[in-house]
Amino acid sequence: MKYDVCVFGGCALDQMYYLDQNGQISRQPNILIPGGKGSNQAVAASRAGAITTIITRIGKDSVGENILENLIYNNVSTNNVEMIEGIDNDYAKIYIDDRTKENKIERHVGATESFDVNMISTYQDVLLNSKIVVGQMKIPKEVSVALIDFCYEHHIPLIITPCRPEKLSIHEKENQELLDKITYITANKKECETIFHTENIEQCVEKYPNKLIVTLGENGLIYNNGERNIHIDAIHTPHIEDTTGAGDTFCGNLAYCLSHGYSLEDAIVRSQYASAMKITKKTAQEGMPYKEELDQFLAQQ
Repeated sequence: MKYDVCVFGGCALDQMYYLDQNGQISRQPNILIPGGKGSNQAVAASRAGAITTIITRIGKDSVGENILENLIYNNVSTNNVEMIEGIDNDYAKIYIDDRTKENKIERHVGATESFDVNMISTYQDVLLNSKIVVGQMKIPKEVSVALIDFCYEHHIPLIITPCRPEKLSIHEKENQELLDKITYITANKKECETIFHTENIEQCVEKYPNKLIVTLGENGLIYNNGERNIHIDAIHTPHIEDTTGAGDTFCGNLAYCLSHGYSLEDAIVRSQYASAMKITKKTAQEGMPYKEELDQFLAQQ
């Protein structure tokens, strides 16, 4: 089968805690819902309109079943999901400040750590039959390296979201070559600073034109189009409910757009609007827009 977008990454159960106006938090999570970076990106891409699959591993238990059902519900192909006995599922404790709407995340790794390099050869036909691949640095580094090498050797466009940015630190010589092999990198400001060991974001995007896209929260984003640095202002929304998953929404929509022939600039702008829609609703996935919703939102601008 051919896919528009193939996400190679982990899934998790999100435990959402909402701090009230006094900064108090409940002892039990307010919401339990499937999430995780791989799952989030796959759901975002699918809702954006992409024929999407995910290559992942999850523990074979009730949490894993919940994660699997959520992927199916969101029309993500689960043909390449491995359910394994005896491994724990990832989960994240996400604390949302009701005053600022900012989040703090405590991640607990389980199944994601079980990824191994053999998965590249096992699913090579899936990768080869995908228009674009999305990966993260959250899985063991040797698996990320193998994925980057495979996509580079076979000319498959690859988006990396470096949620473990230290694994791409330019202080390690081999990472310079890895950065050159990656087609697109979508990083937030902190991730960019960690990778390049500088607060000069302008200089970073100049060095990696049409590759490095740095999101700046309320200050929008910046990238270089090969001629100059382009700064795009943030999309203002009536209210902000929850910023969790905004970056994954951006990435999933970017993958959809690039797999459908959008220019990089147009893909970035559309994805930024999708991210703006997401933050108006709670949880990582609830606000991720469907294609028709995003089209309507854009028509109103």
